[in-house]
Amino acid sequence: MEISILLLTYNHERHVRKALDSIIMQEINVPYEIIILDDASTDDTPKILWEYKKKHPEKIRLYIRKMNSGHPTKNGYFLFSKAKGNYFATIEGDDYWTDKQKIQKQYDFLERHKEYSACVTDLTVVNEQGAEIEMEVYKKKDNHVYTLEDFRSLSEPGMTITLFARNYFDKDAYRIIYQADKMMGDITSYMLMLLKGDIYQLDEKTAAYRYVCKAGESNFNSIHFSNKYRNYIQTRYWIKLENYMRQYQKDFEFLPMSGVIKNTALQYPIMPVLHLLMQSENRGKYIVQYFIYKFLLDSDYLLEKTEKCAGQNWRKFLKRKKPIVLFGAGAAAEEYMDKYAWKGNIFFLVDNSEKKQNTSMKGYLVKKPEEVLKYKNKVDVLITNKDHEKEIGKQLLKMGINNYYSYCSMQSARLRNKLARKLLGYYDKRVV
Repeated sequence: MEISILLLTYNHERHVRKALDSIIMQEINVPYEIIILDDASTDDTPKILWEYKKKHPEKIRLYIRKMNSGHPTKNGYFLFSKAKGNYFATIEGDDYWTDKQKIQKQYDFLERHKEYSACVTDLTVVNEQGAEIEMEVYKKKDNHVYTLEDFRSLSEPGMTITLFARNYFDKDAYRIIYQADKMMGDITSYMLMLLKGDIYQLDEKTAAYRYVCKAGESNFNSIHFSNKYRNYIQTRYWIKLENYMRQYQKDFEFLPMSGVIKNTALQYPIMPVLHLLMQSENRGKYIVQYFIYKFLLDSDYLLEKTEKCAGQNWRKFLKRKKPIVLFGAGAAAEEYMDKYAWKGNIFFLVDNSEKKQNTSMKGYLVKKPEEVLKYKNKVDVLITNKDHEKEIGKQLLKMGINNYYSYCSMQSARLRNKLARKLLGYYDKRVV
C-alpha cells in the first residue's frame, strides 16, 4: 500500500458527498486506500458513508463510532494508526479537493525530493454555501520551504486539507496529538513532520477549505471562537507543544509566547494562569513576565484634555462623582462598560453614527452628540474611540465642551511602565 487517504466526518451530511466525490475522482497510479472515521454523527452522514462503501468496497475502510468521542484529536490519532500507506493525505467531511491529479502530483514530488517530510498546496477558501471568499489562512514563503525555525513563529505551512506527508507514525511519539489538546491537532501534526524534515509549499490550488464560524455549528471554528476561555486553552496548547519540542532542542521557545502570556494575564484570574504557567519547562521566565504584565504594567490610563491638566490618574478619575457620558459606541465603550459599569456612574452614550443613535448598548441609550449640551456642566465626557480621538476632541471644543477625557485601553504613559518594559527586555529583548 503506497497511499492512505484519511477522512474524518461528523454531522457533514450537507457536504460529505462532495468530499467523497473529490476523493473518488483522484487519478492515482499506485495502490491506495480510503480510511473513513465517523464520530457518531446524528444526521444522515453514516448512511451516505455506507452508500459509498458499498460502491467501492475494495478501496474504503469504514469505521463508525456508536458514541461520540468528544475528542477530535483522538480521532485523528486513530486514523493515523490505521494507515497502511507509506504516505497519507488528510481531508474532513466539509472540505473537498478540486484537482483530480492532487494526490498523484504530491506523491511524485515527494518521490523525487526525499529531503522533505511533507508538502502542501495552495487552496481556495469558501463559505458554507460554497461561494469563494477572500481570506488568508496561511503565509507563503518566498523559497516555498517551511522549516522548524518558521514553526517557532506559530504559523502554519498550509491547511491540512492540502497536506500530503510521509507516514512516520509511531504509536508512542504520536500520542502528543491528543495529549496536547482535544480539539487542536493540526499544528501538532506539522510539528511531528518537521522533526523528520522540512515541508514544501507547492503553488497550485488543489483544494477548497470551507470556513464556517457561527453559533450552533459543530465545526472547530464555531466552537473555538464562541468559547470565552479560548485564549487560556490556546496558551495551554502552546506550552505543551513547547515542552515536547524542548526534548529535541533544549532552549526551544515559541516567539510569540510573551504576547500570549500578556493576553492571558489581562483576561483571566491569577490562580488558573499561574497553575498553567507552572506546567511549562520555561516557567521561571514566563511567571516573571506574567507578574509584570499583571501588576506592574498599567493597562488602563486616562489623559485629561485641558490646557491646565497634563494628565490624571485613572483610579482617581473613577472616584469622581459626576455621571459619565461615553462618546463612542464601539469596542472600547463595550470594554469600559464590562469593566466599570458596576460602579453605576454611566449616564448614557453618544455616537456620530446615525445607525447607532436611538439604539442601546448593554442597557444604556445611545444618543446624538448634541444631547450632551443639556447636561454640559453636570457630566464628564469620556471619549471611547481611540481611532477618532482628535476629531471628537475638536467636535467637543466646537460644542463649547473644553474639558473631556480619553479612555485608552492597553496603553500607559507612566513611569512604572517604563520600568516594566526594562524588566521585560531583560528577560526577552523581542518584547521591547
